[in-house]
Amino acid sequence: MSQSSALPPWPPSNGLTTKIVPRKSAVFSMYGSTTIAAPGPLIWSVLRDVSNYPKWNTFCPSATIHEQKKSDVSESERQSLHLATQFTLGVVMNAAKPNKKTDTPCRVTDVSTPEEQSAYFPAETLESEGAFSADLGKTWRIAWTAEGNFVARGLRTERFSEIIDVGDGKCVYRTWECQGGVLARTVKWLYEKTLKEKFQLWCDDLKRECERQVQEENSRE
Repeated sequence: MSQSSALPPWPPSNGLTTKIVPRKSAVFSMYGSTTIAAPGPLIWSVLRDVSNYPKWNTFCPSATIHEQKKSDVSESERQSLHLATQFTLGVVMNAAKPNKKTDTPCRVTDVSTPEEQSAYFPAETLESEGAFSADLGKTWRIAWTAEGNFVARGLRTERFSEIIDVGDGKCVYRTWECQGGVLARTVKWLYEKTLKEKFQLWCDDLKRECERQVQEENSRE
């Protein structure tokens, strides 16, 4: 995993946290990070456009949006994630069986961009909590939580992704999820190692796709 020297060490030494699954109630967490040689808006677009997940996302090669709660979503943005979007991720846990997917219903809980900064966390929380980037003027952030049967069976989750502009045409991308509740103990026992590997795979795949797009655009100039 790569981490820009311009940013504080991450993940923080006291562990990761989210709003729905705070550190004190988290059973376990998984994370990944990388530095991407691409502008933040491009990475943000690739991350949110689930229609193109089959092209680059090995961990979740399918995603289906069921409902857009945001009333002013344009036609061109209807396959992108927005605040309160309800969608299903098709998760591949076994790389040897890429066609065997676990459907995971999700809902977007937070969206923040430099132009439209979120109030999901107060500024003092971002300043004191090392899990998050406090510089919202240089950060794109999205989070989602699992819904449906997983919650009914005793699982609480929230996953964050942050894209942080560190200058020189590069961004740090980091993603993490905290899980809590009774079912989280079973997930930890069965899949903790695999999930940690998959989260880094997601980062590596996103880096490869975004840098490919940058190279393709540069070749046209």
